[in-house]
Amino acid sequence: MRDSNNLPKAISHKKLSSLLTNAKKDKFSSLGEEDFFEIEQQEFNELLEIWEENTKNIIKKVSSREDTLLKNKSKSSIMALSAMEVHLNMALQALKVFINDSKNK
Repeated sequence: MRDSNNLPKAISHKKLSSLLTNAKKDKFSSLGEEDFFEIEQQEFNELLEIWEENTKNIIKKVSSREDTLLKNKSKSSIMALSAMEVHLNMALQALKVFINDSKNK
């Protein structure tokens, strides 16, 4: 709210035009709808790739059943970890379906 106190009460058309001319261009301002969609899709695909890699690493670590991971854990905690492993595997399978479906379109 304090920043709004620094705003001028009025601005001339000449000053406004000057500010507009000198303003940095928005990276999406010159893009069409299709270009914007492609950028969004690419960013989403990159996130999915990172998620897939991290998920596989987590599954590998959980599957190893290292004593250090399970030390001093209750049976219910170990069961919960196993359930999480199963759900992550199902999520990876769902991701494969999504990727294959995306390639076919």
